Amino acid sequence: MKQTKLQLFTTLIITFLFVSCSESIVSECETDIKVDNQMRASFKDIQEKVFTPSCATSGCHGGSFFSYPNLEKENAYTNIVGKNNSTGTMKLIEQGNSTSSYLYKRLLGEGGSLMPRGGPKLNQSILDSIKVWIDNGAENN
Repeated sequence: MKQTKLQLFTTLIITFLFVSCSESIVSECETDIKVDNQMRASFKDIQEKVFTPSCATSGCHGGSFFSYPNLEKENAYTNIVGKNNSTGTMKLIEQGNSTSSYLYKRLLGEGGSLMPRGGPKLNQSILDSIKVWIDNGAENN
């Protein structure tokens, strides 16, 4: 009987820790996207105004083992352009084709949960800039 109570207590503690940790990870990803409406359709602007402040964070795409793809400034371009998504079914960014780019679809809320995780959805001018960048060849500019 004492063994069962200890197992129950241990299970409750582990569950509590898991739930509290997962909530803090999600809250770290729930950042407001504060970007001016004059974002250029360039990788530099997308990195500086979207990926770095909203995606490349702890618990999201900040470089840990579980944060595929790594969207930190020094790694993002080579990790997403022309690379397959985690299931290998689509390119994360297919140069010249935003409608076939998995990352862009996720920013729209298609093909999985909306990114950035926890929302809000990026404003239309930001989405338009990302679309134009991809459709223009997704250069490292």
